[in-house]
Amino acid sequence: MKIKIILILIVLLILLFLYLYNQKETFTVKEKQTEYEKLMDNFYTIFPSRNRNCGGPQFFKYIVDLNLTKKHFELYNTFYCGVSGSPIDPNRKKIWDYLVVKDLNGNDVIGKYYRCCWPCLCDVMKYARVDDYVAKLKDGEKTYKVLTIKDPCCNETKIPKEVESFTCENKQTKNGIYSKNKRLIFAVFHEPILNPTEQDYEKVKNQLDICKDRMATAPNDLQGGMGDLFVKLSLICDSQTGGDANTELKNIYGEPLQKCRKYNEDQNGSWDQDGYCSEKGGGVHQICFDVTDKNKNFSSATGQSGWSEERVGKNHCMCLGAWALYKARQDKDEIPFTENELNCEAIPEMSLNESYVQNWNTWNGNELPDQVVNGVDNLVKQCYNKKPNEYLKKKYDTLRTSYGNWESVL
Repeated sequence: MKIKIILILIVLLILLFLYLYNQKETFTVKEKQTEYEKLMDNFYTIFPSRNRNCGGPQFFKYIVDLNLTKKHFELYNTFYCGVSGSPIDPNRKKIWDYLVVKDLNGNDVIGKYYRCCWPCLCDVMKYARVDDYVAKLKDGEKTYKVLTIKDPCCNETKIPKEVESFTCENKQTKNGIYSKNKRLIFAVFHEPILNPTEQDYEKVKNQLDICKDRMATAPNDLQGGMGDLFVKLSLICDSQTGGDANTELKNIYGEPLQKCRKYNEDQNGSWDQDGYCSEKGGGVHQICFDVTDKNKNFSSATGQSGWSEERVGKNHCMCLGAWALYKARQDKDEIPFTENELNCEAIPEMSLNESYVQNWNTWNGNELPDQVVNGVDNLVKQCYNKKPNEYLKKKYDTLRTSYGNWESVL
């Protein structure tokens, strides 16, 4: 009887030890190295051809299949660069950076990305999208923010010959995992910050500065490196020179104008027939505005009916006059303050031309003194904070000078 009790106590002590070990918030340096080596011992199982180029999706799939605890799952997903597929030794210095990446609704998410080299940062910020993934792990389920691209196996023939890690079957990546919205996951976005504040954007300012030239470079003009392969891979089914961008018009960053329309079936956003806020069909409506519960009253706040309340969750091409009045009334504390309403990549550069501003800086006679300054300043400040950009700054400086050189907000 005593022996049985002793055995039970031993088992309970072991279980308690395992529980307490699993509750530990951090790993020691030695523990991290041990787990890293365990994963790398299986490198050729993950990559039978020994070619790990762009192998983030394959690393992620292998780690999911290990059925780890949440703590170990998160640790293992710091051991590789999702863009290049390069292993990341945890003993290396400076292995992560904060990045700002858009989700599928065009909202900014700031988080930690584990990387091998700096060009990866730029390519993730420009070409990836954040989505959700519900991981079913050894100690329960947890929803993670993940970095995704459209599955390149939709057109296997276009996968670069230098990339050998993808196994395509029925136009899908067999050795990959999909996010909530059926996009291919290539990495975990660690410690995500939703609805980032101005202080949060300071964490990514340096990355945006060093990336501004690369992010302004067209995909076909990139030269060399793993990031270039990743860009080609990510654009096979989501080409910025195809259905998602207008190559004839530039946005306020000097890049191809992106669509404002989120959903193909949405025909009520005051855009042109292809979903762009452009002069070609959208007339005066140039400001791509993301309608949320916080700003759904913008139509009534600018002297219109309350129709914008029916646009929650969708984008809308707004007139500069209505936008300027909306922000002027906020600056005068007449209506509640809102922020981060704009989809800047979908705002054409012509919206900061003097001729456009002079013609459309008022709205149905409901203007306030100097509201154009409020409108332009708020537009530029929002978009520059999201992506510091010399093209945008020059457009703004030229416009300010034409109006008597009003004080810059940058």
